[in-house]
Amino acid sequence: MGNPKEAAMKGYELVKQIREERSHHPERMFIKWWRNEEDFIDFDLVTRFLDTLKESSKIDGFELIDQEEMWRTVQARCEGRVTKEQRDGDWVLRWTPPEGKKLEEMQTDFAYTPESLLKILDQETNYNYVD
Repeated sequence: MGNPKEAAMKGYELVKQIREERSHHPERMFIKWWRNEEDFIDFDLVTRFLDTLKESSKIDGFELIDQEEMWRTVQARCEGRVTKEQRDGDWVLRWTPPEGKKLEEMQTDFAYTPESLLKILDQETNYNYVD
């Protein structure tokens, strides 16, 4: 994990660091990244993050995390409104949106996949996660 006092990393350097870390920890499919001056924290799939990264993009630090750690992040954020249960041999997420929340789609059951974890987190935080 980068030191917050270090200068911001830019595109090429960032890609190199992420790929290097990912080669040692292929199970870490998520990236948690931040910009210090904006108190900004975001999560994404590493592959999607790398696909959309521009050479001019600047971030102050990142951490690669695995699906279990992402699950704990979603659990903590939802404060008891999300559960993981086994149904017909597959893991399923059951999410209860916050009261009064307007949703893009009224879905409460999701397959336990990296994409579903991000979808729930994005809807839960209005795409604006701050620790």
